[in-house]
Amino acid sequence: MGELLLVHHAARRGHNHPPSSLSAIRECLEAGARVVEIDITPLADGDFALLHDGMLQHATDGRGAAFAATSGQVRRLHYASSGGPTAEPVGLLSQAVTLIRDFTHLEELQLDLKPHTPLTDTVLKSLLTRVEPVKRTVRVTTGADWALRRLRELDGELALGFDPLFYLGVVDEESQDPSLPPFRTGAYGYADDHPLGTRVWGSPAAYLTARAEALCAQAPAGGVWYLDARLIGCAIDDGFDWIGYLHRRGCEIDAWTLDASDPLQLDSARRLTLAGVDRITTNDAPALAVALSTAPDTDAEPGHRRISY
Repeated sequence: MGELLLVHHAARRGHNHPPSSLSAIRECLEAGARVVEIDITPLADGDFALLHDGMLQHATDGRGAAFAATSGQVRRLHYASSGGPTAEPVGLLSQAVTLIRDFTHLEELQLDLKPHTPLTDTVLKSLLTRVEPVKRTVRVTTGADWALRRLRELDGELALGFDPLFYLGVVDEESQDPSLPPFRTGAYGYADDHPLGTRVWGSPAAYLTARAEALCAQAPAGGVWYLDARLIGCAIDDGFDWIGYLHRRGCEIDAWTLDASDPLQLDSARRLTLAGVDRITTNDAPALAVALSTAPDTDAEPGHRRISY
């Protein structure tokens, strides 16, 4: 097993800046972060807001759909936190591109593209135009496999990543957005709307293998796959190894989102590190690196892998 890379989720690093904000990105970069993930949402005039949610009132002091707003309108808004606005203006992708050009140590800015509006050619071409100055440092990721296939056609050199969360996941009624698929709990206990999950026809491992084959047909070859760490763990318990399966197909695998502050998540991070996961997305990379480098209070052996962030 090679190096384990910890990814700074939403540019968090133990600071108090709003997630994915320009101040959060700068804080991570000034601390030497190698890989930073931020969320981007399309706007009406071709730029992208540094926001996870599609409705402005969910994370800012504005209202309405983000995709109906212009970059000028969004720049006048502020991020919200704990029910009230902060002093941090909402950032734009164009501003983030300018910012990262000053930090040559950055290896990858992961842009998680949210499909809050149809990801048309106009939207995707605007994205390619915005990232062109730093394209070698950018990886575009999304659960919208159709957008990834089109991006591959438009630019064969752009690094991509796929998260199959709209197709397969763990059942979590507390955190699952009821407006987003999958809407059904399948016969094998996974969140899955696919016909393969409607009834038990074989072992759980056979079912998961078939689902993995179908998902691989949807995503461009290679790149990085981003899987809920709980999905990876449940699959291992059911006899299916996502990590080995994707490695054999030339893909890396990132497990999200695991933090050292949560004992169950830390146990999962240790387990997946030993299983050979390539990356872990975390809200506090330095803390997780320390925790993974320290042997747990069990009989398990530490992973002995080099960890970087």
